[in-house]
Amino acid sequence: MNNEKKKKLFRIIKIFIIFILAFLIYAHYEYTNIIVKRIVIESKDIPQEFNGRKILFLADFQVDTIGRYNKNQMNRIIKLVNSQEKDIILLGGDYTNWTGKIERFYNQLEELKKPKYGVYSILGNHDYNDISLNMFHFKKLGYELLINENYKWTINNQSIYIAGVDDFWHGDPNATKALSGIKKEDFALLLNHNPDYFEYMSENEKELADMTLSGHVHGGQVTFFGHIVTAPIKHKKKYGYGMKEYNGHKIYITSGVGGSAFEMFIRFFARPEIIIFELKKI
Repeated sequence: MNNEKKKKLFRIIKIFIIFILAFLIYAHYEYTNIIVKRIVIESKDIPQEFNGRKILFLADFQVDTIGRYNKNQMNRIIKLVNSQEKDIILLGGDYTNWTGKIERFYNQLEELKKPKYGVYSILGNHDYNDISLNMFHFKKLGYELLINENYKWTINNQSIYIAGVDDFWHGDPNATKALSGIKKEDFALLLNHNPDYFEYMSENEKELADMTLSGHVHGGQVTFFGHIVTAPIKHKKKYGYGMKEYNGHKIYITSGVGGSAFEMFIRFFARPEIIIFELKKI
């Protein structure tokens, strides 16, 4: 190889290394910068007592890899959640990736301040790594775990419902059971970790839930400038990220607050987020 060819090769290698370094720096920056997204839910079914109430929703913490635990990211999540005005917190599943990190996660989660009306949660696929230990910590923290059941949230004799189904991959999700006792004129939110399950819900089940809240996809975690390349769902084009509506039925898929890729705490055009839904009676 002559000198000219060597110089050209070195330039290509240098550009490639600079590109990789720039990518990693930005991807780590994006990972650490959690946004707060505010969405107004309008419905005639919202009782007057719930007009203006704020529901904070987040999912997919997963601040751990095989060999690491990201205490700093967990601190960011807790600090941001604690600083928000909210009436209730909903957790959409997938709290850790690895069983060995469960204790550290819940020890930190104790710093999360419970709002007046509590914390309600569901299980994700990763939570089945040790379901007994996860359920033990939920109970210890005073969080309500919804597995094919619902909570009737009542204020001054007016109510709405928070329902939750089991995990689609490892559990036995049953939306009919989760929405039992709820009428079409009631206002209800359905927690469902994996948005693919939405495909298998009946029209009647979807009618009973004013909106389904999901996670699992991480917004693609590392995307091609916002286009999801790979995702752990069958219907990634339909349920990749954000607010979707099919046949009049709404589902919101959050990008989550943590996750990892290639054993690194990075994201690329898949910003981590917490969501605050404000209820508005119309």
